[in-house]
This record gives sequence, C-alpha cells and structure tokens, in this order.
Amino acid sequence: MSLSQLLDLDPHKIMPPMTDEKTTFHLFSSGIGFQILRVFQSFLHWFIVCSTALVVARTILVIILARLHKAPPPCSKGYLPAVSVIIPAYNEQKVIAKTIQSLLASEYEGPVEVVVIDDGSTDQTVEAVESLNDSRLRVVRQPNLGKAYALQRGVDETKNEILIFADADTQFDRHAVAILAGTFEDNRIGAVSGHARVGNRSTFLARCQDLEYICGFNLDRRAYATWNCITVAPGAISAIRRKTILAAGGFSYETLAEDTDLTLAIHKTGYRVEYQPKAIAYTEAPETFSALASQRFRWAYGTLQCVFKHADILFNPRYKALGFLSLPGILFFQIVLVAFSPAIDVLFIESMLMGRVGAILPYFLAFILCDVVVAAAALKMEGLPVIQALRIIPQRFLYRPLLGYVVWKSLLHAMRGAWVGWGKLQRSASVSIP
Repeated sequence: MSLSQLLDLDPHKIMPPMTDEKTTFHLFSSGIGFQILRVFQSFLHWFIVCSTALVVARTILVIILARLHKAPPPCSKGYLPAVSVIIPAYNEQKVIAKTIQSLLASEYEGPVEVVVIDDGSTDQTVEAVESLNDSRLRVVRQPNLGKAYALQRGVDETKNEILIFADADTQFDRHAVAILAGTFEDNRIGAVSGHARVGNRSTFLARCQDLEYICGFNLDRRAYATWNCITVAPGAISAIRRKTILAAGGFSYETLAEDTDLTLAIHKTGYRVEYQPKAIAYTEAPETFSALASQRFRWAYGTLQCVFKHADILFNPRYKALGFLSLPGILFFQIVLVAFSPAIDVLFIESMLMGRVGAILPYFLAFILCDVVVAAAALKMEGLPVIQALRIIPQRFLYRPLLGYVVWKSLLHAMRGAWVGWGKLQRSASVSIP
C-alpha cells in the first residue's frame, strides 16, 4: 500500500510544493527524458531481434559454405614458378630470424628468394637477418615510412611473378610455400590466403585468440572462398601474382588495413581470391589485453577505412556475394553490432533488475549458441577436439567490452580524421611450430 493510500490523500498533495515555473520545467524535462529512454529501449529491442535473426542466418550460411569449399587441387609436378617472399620489418630483432629460417627450410623445389624490407628499424633487426648468411636472402633498407610503403618497396625490388607475403613474427610450415605457389597454376586465381594459426598458445588470452582465428578468420575465409568473396588475404600468410598487384594499382597508402584494401582492389580487377587451408603459418598473438587492444584498434580502424573507400562494392550486383554478403557482413557484424554491444549489455542488466529478463534472455542465449555452433563446426573441420568450442563462452564475455571499446575508439578517430602508425607490438618470441 502506498503512502497516499495510508493517509487517504491525493498523491499530488503529499509531494513538496513547487512554483508554476518549476512545475512546468520539471514536467517538460522528465516527460522528454522518459520518452527518449522509451524510444531508445524500443530501438534496442528491435535491434536485438533483427540482429539475432541475422546472426542465426549467417551462422547457418557460413557453416554450409565452409563445408562446400574445395581447396584448389595440387598443381602439376612440373609447375615450379620462381617465388619471392616479402617480409616488411620494423624493430623485429627478437623474431625475424626464426621466421626466415622457417621459410628457407621450406620443402619447395622451385627457386625461392626471401627479401626483408627494413622500415627504419632502430634495433638489431638488420644484423639479425644478415647473420643468417644465406644466398637466397637479402635486406633492403629504407627510412621509416610505414608498412604499406615497405610492402610496395618489396614488390618493386623483386622480379618473380609469384609474391608471398609474411609478417616478421610468423613462422611457416615447411609445406606452406609449395602449396601457395602451386595454387597459381590456375590462371583465374590472382591471390590466395593461407591458414594462420596462433603459435604462442601458452597463455589463456593467446588460446582465446587461437580459437578466434580458427572459428572466425579461417572459417570465414573457407566459406567465402566458395562464393569468391574473401575480403582479406592476410599479410601474415598470403600469395599474390605480381601482375594482379599491378592491375590493382599496388599497395595503397590510404588505409591501415593494407591487406584488406589490396584484396578488395584485386576483386575489382576480376581475378579470383582463393583460400588454402593446408598452407599453415604460426603467428605471435598479443599476450596482454593492452597489446591486444592496440592490435585490434589498428585492425578495426583500417577495416573501417576500407569499407568507406570501397563503398562502391556494397550491394553492387557486379560483385555478387562480395557486395551482398561479405563486405556488408564486415560493416554490420564487425562494426555496427560490436558498437551497440555495450548498450545491449546494459539493457540486459536493466531487464534483470526490473524482472523482465525473459524478454531478452532468449536472444542473448541465441547469440551464445550461434558462437558455440560456429566454433564446434570450425574445430571439427580443423580436426581438433570439438569440446574446445565451450571456451568460446567465457571468451565472448572478455572480448565484448574490449571490442566495443576498440570500435568506438576507431569511429572517434575516423570522425577526427586522426592517423595511426604501424601500431608496433612488443614481441615475446614465443612462437613454436608443432
């Protein structure tokens, strides 16, 4: 029973007296405030409903396409094109020697050269490379200009038609170079993405990223390759024809995601972008949340730049699945949905406190279930224990706030027109090839 009922008074009479001016102002402000809150809650509710439907549809489609994907067949025995491996490097003294050694140990019978582009390193990167003393290896030095400039310098400094790109912290499996090079026997293929895995899985955070690589990046590429709509041949492990790079205009200096930028430009030339799941390389993942946030900010900001730069692809029938599936998917699932995730979490907490959790809990559980199903499917295709898919649940709770922060930071930087450099991460040199 309320106080007004106990006293048998009108509810308005037990409130403190107010002047007409204050009454008008407070009624106006409180009314507008509650209306805005109600509209925002209604918008979030319908956003969650639509997002859940899209996430479920995407989950089903990606799993089906990934199952249908057929990697390019092995090449003819006589097909052994000359290959140049390009490694951009900036202060990579700790890790670059092992990366180069893994490449020089490749079981590829064709000619191979490894070219390191040192982008103004201030440590002993050049000395670490030169100490390997191999005739197939050379270093090109330039002032510190940025990764895209280093990559383009690598293209300019080499003559071979098949160019393989590797990050300085990424060690190649001994079969990877041969598999990547052999893919180009098909003249329709202009670029091919390899299969990146996390090589330093000693920490919980690194193991989370390994699962993310498996069920996110690699499963998506496997699926998108089926419909020729891969959005990025990653800088960590990929191969591209020289004439394809030239046809696409070379590496652009306009975005931070130079690999995504070039891949989308390659699609515009008409060449096919493929995926080779057996061309494996092991990269070093950030081992602290601050390092991970720094890496993901650079990725998110660069991806945002690429989406705006190549907006002419969006919903353009000329580009088929690239324009209607994968690129819009980046915009919605990696930017819009992640940006709204903090507000969705607040709405979920508010619903719990107000006793209305049943209104949003089914959608929340649907998101988690889709994550688990995708992870299980990806692990099965990789030949790994499916039970590891359950690790995606705590991982999502750790990643959601971090990725939300990263996306909003990227959006704010984009609105300010701010530039971001290499985003250099501290290396631990803890990658090991199984």
